[in-house]
Amino acid sequence: MVNNHRKDIHLSLSHDQYDDLTSALETHRDGLQQFVKESALGFGLETTYWSHRVAEVQGLLEAVHRLAAGESPDVVKHELQRLSHDSQEHPPS
Repeated sequence: MVNNHRKDIHLSLSHDQYDDLTSALETHRDGLQQFVKESALGFGLETTYWSHRVAEVQGLLEAVHRLAAGESPDVVKHELQRLSHDSQEHPPS
């Protein structure tokens, strides 16, 4: 999946909002993981596509955790861009 357009989002969240955001990302990741299982049985898109999406959402979740822990937004952004660039050079087959 190639997505060259990026969005920078700067948020200030309450503890409840942070919990809601991370729970939503975990639920989304887990839903995509179910698609991985179903695709292994021959349903839907290829397993590699869904596995790649799971990894993308997991990376986003980890970035949210790192930012909430006080890590530099520039460092996290740079790493996410590097990971995105690497996945574009080596897309799932």
